[in-house]
Amino acid sequence: MTLPSSRVIGVALALLAAGLVLFLWPTPELPVQEAITRKIIAMTRAAEEKDVAGVMEGVSERFKAGRGFSKEQVRGVLVAQVLRGQWVRIFHTGLEVTEVSPTRGDFTVRFIFARSEARELEQLAKESVVDAWSVEGSFEKEQDGEWRVVEARDRRLDPRDLF
Repeated sequence: MTLPSSRVIGVALALLAAGLVLFLWPTPELPVQEAITRKIIAMTRAAEEKDVAGVMEGVSERFKAGRGFSKEQVRGVLVAQVLRGQWVRIFHTGLEVTEVSPTRGDFTVRFIFARSEARELEQLAKESVVDAWSVEGSFEKEQDGEWRVVEARDRRLDPRDLF
């Protein structure tokens, strides 16, 4: 058995050091619009997968809804929807995010809930059962660095107006 040369050990240590630098290098913070957009997309995916905890991770403890719902009341509504198992697909459309400050952003979005096998909004058949809502509100970057929705107002839409 031969021992590796000092040159091989030096190259290995240099590669290890370079890997650590890249791993530990601070990543640039996302712009407010991008951070909130990503959060809404992640929450939509979690809702479609019936992952109530995944959705609720994006809701602040300080959350207040236009109807006066708290975070716990929203959780109850989501659990009821998941247990009913009625919706198969959830789409978001018309998403707009406006930076209010480096730690706050406002959003508007339409959510379309469909009982359909469609993978894309354009594929929704006329015979699909659809429910649609317009939601507007605000996200804030909280102490732990996570973006969470702190307020929201919703309005039911006539699905025929979406297409």
